[in-house]
Amino acid sequence: MCLCKYSSSYIINDKTVVDNIFINNFLPEAPDLCVKVYLMGLSKCANSVAPDNNVTNFANVLNVSEQDIIDAFKYWQEQGVVQILNTSPMEVRFMPLNSTLGTIKKYNIGKYTDFNIQVQEILSKRMITPTEFSEYYNVIEKHHIQPDALIMIIKYCSNLKGENVSYPYIITVAKNWEKEGVHTCEDVENKITELGVLDDKVMLVLGALGTKRKVQLEDVQMLNRWLGELDFELNTIIAVAKRCKIKKTKVDINYLNNLLNKYYEMRLNSVVEIENYETQKDNMTALARMVVKGLGLYYEDLTKVIDTYVVKWVQMGYGDEILVQIADYCFKNSIRTLEAYDRVVQKLYKLGIVELEAFNQYLGDINAWDEKVRAILECLGIKRYVNDFDREFYRTWTESWGFNEQIIEFASSLSVGKSNAMQYMNKILSSWKTKGITTLDQAKSNSSLVVENNNQVKKSDKYTKEQLNSFFSNLDEVEI
Repeated sequence: MCLCKYSSSYIINDKTVVDNIFINNFLPEAPDLCVKVYLMGLSKCANSVAPDNNVTNFANVLNVSEQDIIDAFKYWQEQGVVQILNTSPMEVRFMPLNSTLGTIKKYNIGKYTDFNIQVQEILSKRMITPTEFSEYYNVIEKHHIQPDALIMIIKYCSNLKGENVSYPYIITVAKNWEKEGVHTCEDVENKITELGVLDDKVMLVLGALGTKRKVQLEDVQMLNRWLGELDFELNTIIAVAKRCKIKKTKVDINYLNNLLNKYYEMRLNSVVEIENYETQKDNMTALARMVVKGLGLYYEDLTKVIDTYVVKWVQMGYGDEILVQIADYCFKNSIRTLEAYDRVVQKLYKLGIVELEAFNQYLGDINAWDEKVRAILECLGIKRYVNDFDREFYRTWTESWGFNEQIIEFASSLSVGKSNAMQYMNKILSSWKTKGITTLDQAKSNSSLVVENNNQVKKSDKYTKEQLNSFFSNLDEVEI
């Protein structure tokens, strides 16, 4: 006879399908071996006549005794998940889980008479309901906590929270302690002793936060995690708490917990590392505020400004003074967004301008150029401010084409009175560049023909497709 098989309402197919009800409602509370037995049995149901579908094979595969397998199926029968049809040989029927969802397991009340009396005495200010008692029984049987040990846990929670402590709170404490291996009265005594030792340390932390209240179990659990899992020293935790008190008007232990979690993720464990980080962060906040103010902007929250821009600028080597100076320069030149400001910084960085002295020298050079360009505009009779096009023209004339100031001044004199004086001047200089003129005397000897020749296009000048392609290929090589 086969060990495991489906009930008639269970659909058989070639896959082992685990119902979500089992995963969500039964698996979290079940002992590990019971979960293994259930899943293995479920897989055997698809082929119930297989020769390995028996208790002996289950025990061999899972490396446990046959009695362990039988006990596991008895556990699931108590949960309403399976039905044991025979014990010799063992025959188990797997039941559809939707029929068990929401059912309350019935316990032998007589088994827990003494337990019930003691719990009611501890929580004497309220009448304990059957549902609450059932939850306690669940903890005892599913989590294998001794009844007397659970009574000690209930008493501890009552002393901590008062006799009106809610049973979900008690259940949570019991389950959390069970995960740490607390099952017996001795385990509970050791746990309470451990927590008592931590109470004094928690008081130091709460004092550093400026909080005056009674120590709660949650406080102790947090401290235990900080010292253990996060590996912080107590002096580090207290130092961070004191800093919180100085920086924030209202702080609590949850705020401290979030802060310590962040430091842990950033691999900041010592007081020195944390102080350096926070000092740098404070400096970046002040710098962000000065840059934003210099651009005529306002941000209530500077976090994104710091993360997106300031951190990058600092890593590039820029200091406070030069960034503030750049902001002032941008504001005066109608550059008033962070995106545009960042582009200016990027351009300066490519030019190797990182220090304030180099930036001031750069501004001095620009100003000197502007004075020369301004003189040209006055000569041409153009009344306006120097713009970027003017500066680019002058840069091309001097740096790219190699003309000196005397030649440029002579070209400007030839352009006076023309309808588009700047365009006219560009044509003159372009013509001289084409002819290879490099001196003032050469320019003067070619001044009468410059524009006329430049404006005439010979009808006989026709180019092949290959020549045009070559022309544009060469043009692509010119850097702008």
